[in-house]
Amino acid sequence: MRPTLSKPNTDLSPITLRIADACRITGIGRSKFYELIKAGEIGVIKVGAITLVPMTSIDALLQRDSPTAGDAVRPTLAEVMHPFLANAILTASLASTPEAVRRDLSSPDEGSRGKAEDGVVERMILALYDRDGQSGGDR
Repeated sequence: MRPTLSKPNTDLSPITLRIADACRITGIGRSKFYELIKAGEIGVIKVGAITLVPMTSIDALLQRDSPTAGDAVRPTLAEVMHPFLANAILTASLASTPEAVRRDLSSPDEGSRGKAEDGVVERMILALYDRDGQSGGDR
């Protein structure tokens, strides 16, 4: 039986980066990057005069504030749209809105209210387009 040679490691992604490269790939400015290092939010390794940033430290920083799939919350209408415009859209659509949805719009429960707002806005947007995806109405 012949001895088998193991495959060489073909994953040549770096495990550390120099500060300039870490700034480039994260989009964080050099000054801010050093602030994060000083605050202990990014770990570094000193090798003589060279400062290396482990990829695990960068990954941890980037994952720190990102929501997980279960935590993802859809923003409410008021969070993404100017309040006056949101109010105008909701007011204009109330004439054709069922009573149950109108009750949800004034509900103290944020979840019910947000869901009702989103539904009303979605109906308004869909009303602008016919079933073929063409613009509804002549302009």
